[in-house]
Formats: sequence, C-alpha cells, structure tokens
Amino acid sequence: MNLNGKPVKILGVIDLCVSQNCRSQEVGSKLLLEVDQFSEGRNIDFILLFTDKMNFYLRNGYKPVKNKCKWMKIDYETQTINGIGHEEVDQLMIKEVGKTVWSGGDLDFLGYFY
Repeated sequence: MNLNGKPVKILGVIDLCVSQNCRSQEVGSKLLLEVDQFSEGRNIDFILLFTDKMNFYLRNGYKPVKNKCKWMKIDYETQTINGIGHEEVDQLMIKEVGKTVWSGGDLDFLGYFY
C-alpha cells in the first residue's frame, strides 16, 4: 500500500471472529496480542483492519483513521476487474507497530480491497 504516495508496510487483519460461546473471555484480545507479537521484527509499519466493533479494537490499542481509499474493484461473480474504487471508508482502524506515523489523506491499496 501507499499512504499519500509513500510506501507503507501493512499487516491486514481480515475477519477476526470469536465463537459466541467464547466471547467475554478475552479470546479476541489474545488473538490480537498474537498478531502484535507476529509483527515484531518483521519491518511492518501498521496493522490495518475494518470493523464495526470499534470499542473492542480501541481497548486493544487501535485507533480509527479517516483516509480516502483507492482500490481495485473486483466482480467476484464474473471474476473480472470492475474499475477503481475511490472513497473515504468508515470503520478503518490502524495500530502503529513501526516507526512510521500514520497521516490522513490518500491510502492506495495497490490492489483489491479486503
């Protein structure tokens, strides 16, 4: 990805799920701690995710950010590229795990939106 025209190294979290009968037992927080530990020493600038559970991620050190995102749109039914998406996306959160500081502006996924 690039942030305002500068390359950034991202570790993306997609679909972090905890079984309903295991919730409120800190299972999700423990999984995120594993992600944090995995990112150590791997030259990663940020952990990035999209969520509708903002409070959970806030408690785990993530912060909401506002960026205009650009990505390749894919039509999964026809398996074809369907253009370029370009809009501010709600529910974007990051955790700074490197020395780079996140900034507002344009975030180019350099590929598909996950």
